[in-house]
Amino acid sequence: MSKLQIFGILLIACLLPFGGSGQTLDPDQGVEPDEPPENPVFPYPYLREADLLWSTRHWERIDVREKFNLHLFYPLQAIPRRKSLFDVIVDGILLEETILEVFADDRFEIPLSPNQVRAYVQMVDTLRDPDDPSIILLVDTIRITSKDVIYWEVKSDWYFDKQRGEMKNRILGLSPVVENPKTLDRYNLFWVWYPDARFALNNQLAYNKGNTNMRLSYDQVFLLRLFDSVIIKEDNVYDRTIEEYKRSTALEQLLEAERIKNNLRNLEAELWEY
Repeated sequence: MSKLQIFGILLIACLLPFGGSGQTLDPDQGVEPDEPPENPVFPYPYLREADLLWSTRHWERIDVREKFNLHLFYPLQAIPRRKSLFDVIVDGILLEETILEVFADDRFEIPLSPNQVRAYVQMVDTLRDPDDPSIILLVDTIRITSKDVIYWEVKSDWYFDKQRGEMKNRILGLSPVVENPKTLDRYNLFWVWYPDARFALNNQLAYNKGNTNMRLSYDQVFLLRLFDSVIIKEDNVYDRTIEEYKRSTALEQLLEAERIKNNLRNLEAELWEY
């Protein structure tokens, strides 16, 4: 057999489809990850009180306008298989009723009903006649949507588990900081008790720019801390935020936040014995 005949046979073998079915990927269909299954939330590892060697409490601020945090901000309007974090939280409270523990403060002492949350998200502004207040000239509805979210504030506990020999973090609450479309005021819309919201967050996928076929749920994003944040408060005897005792410049506030973060990192290393 000549070399030309051998080359022809190899060329035909390479062009034949592998496998018996001979199916090919439809370029119009693309590759999409499956819908997130409604699985139970992965429980936290058991922690004995005797193993809780040390703990502290932090309040952090996530700027959703930063490039690393865009997966918490977009899409501004829900699309198939993707929602912004704000839409997941609001839908879980108002539509799906999978998030029940919503509060007006970060101490989780003032509970809010779904109707109260709806009033915060959808406000009605009434314009009356200045000469006769009983006459309504215009009724305007102001809706808070994903595009109005500026920050997410996170309240969490850091603790050292001496049984496993590692520093761990558990999130206690989430709060969207929004900018009112009319007054441009910025404020915390509400606080959500995170353990109660884990089911809703676990069943909604977040965008993974590294691999769209292996997306993570929003619960995994927070458990793995796949976000960039700045510490705005550490538990202290005065109950003060950083901006309350570092009033000179924003740079001093950032340096103070970095100092707290470095102290936390150094403490974990110093608790080890060699």
